[in-house]
Amino acid sequence: MDFKIRRDVLLDGVQKTLGIVEKRTTMPILNNILLKAGEGRIRIIATNREIVLIADYEAEIAVPGDITVSARKLYEMIREVPAETLHFTLNDTNWITMSSGRIRYRMPGISAEDFPKVDEMEAVPFYRLSAEMIRDLINKTYFAMSTEEMRVNLNGTLIETEKDGDRSRLKLIATDGYRLSVAAADAGSAEFLQLEKGIIVPRKAVGEIRKLVEDEGKEVEIGARKGQCLIRSGNVLLKVNLIESDFPDYRKVVSMDRGTAVELDRAVFIQSLRRMGVISNEKYSGAVLRLTKGKMLLTSTNPDIGEASDEIEIDYNGKEVEAAYNVHYLIDAVEAIDDEKIVFEMRDALKPGTVRPAGPDGYLCVIVALKV
Repeated sequence: MDFKIRRDVLLDGVQKTLGIVEKRTTMPILNNILLKAGEGRIRIIATNREIVLIADYEAEIAVPGDITVSARKLYEMIREVPAETLHFTLNDTNWITMSSGRIRYRMPGISAEDFPKVDEMEAVPFYRLSAEMIRDLINKTYFAMSTEEMRVNLNGTLIETEKDGDRSRLKLIATDGYRLSVAAADAGSAEFLQLEKGIIVPRKAVGEIRKLVEDEGKEVEIGARKGQCLIRSGNVLLKVNLIESDFPDYRKVVSMDRGTAVELDRAVFIQSLRRMGVISNEKYSGAVLRLTKGKMLLTSTNPDIGEASDEIEIDYNGKEVEAAYNVHYLIDAVEAIDDEKIVFEMRDALKPGTVRPAGPDGYLCVIVALKV
């Protein structure tokens, strides 16, 4: 194998694999990426058996071939070479040399035959979407996914599609059992990807998709087949194994009885919540919110740290309502909204509160109330 490639191109390509390759694994080959040189391009493949990344980059190929090398070490080597072009050669003992001028790195590789087999050809229909829309939907739901490994069905985001007249809507839903975030957007014509029961994309894969839509152009493509979701953007393809489990029936939560709703200035509300957050620690992160005539009162009491109180002027003349919530959950929910105004809805007793934009946005976050 012998090829030349632009440094910035390869650096970007290898960097995209770093969130996928395994840091700790009983299979050392999963620390590596597969480099395949041929037909005027370098193909980079990375996998942890749950996620596969395949990316093609233009290169000057003198001798075709393939090898696997440590993704992290290759990235560090490329990062430290101040050159426009890098030259790679592979010898008969699977040592690969990267050189540019007087700089040379050598590193051992592992034969491509030991790398997990990856189906590179796809016969799956893809549907175009705005990368900005995907990024926005992920940002509004990502924080609500569970991190508890035992709750497998909550360790990801549910993706659904639904018809709305002659249009289709794409919906993302995430919950950790304490909060539920739902975000939806227009996906285009009714011919868009149809998912009968929805699919659950694992948390790590959602993070990789978010990176992809942040880095790439204005459009991405999405496809699905049994057990897999595929995202393609430019020269990069992500294939994700889905979580085979049942997601909770979130519609029961979303359709609960209406509560007492007040409109708040987003920035003012976040600032006040952060003041309450100063009093929180790992044991207690609660804040009590009380609606009274013309104002919302916020208080937080933590015996280990101290007390905090604040009040926000609001347009409210109804009955007094009081409930406590995890202040960090509230902050996450409000920060996900772009509108200047939000609507916060409270309910009596220990019923959940909800956060949504004041205008039409397709976003809603439900947060359980705490016992005080």
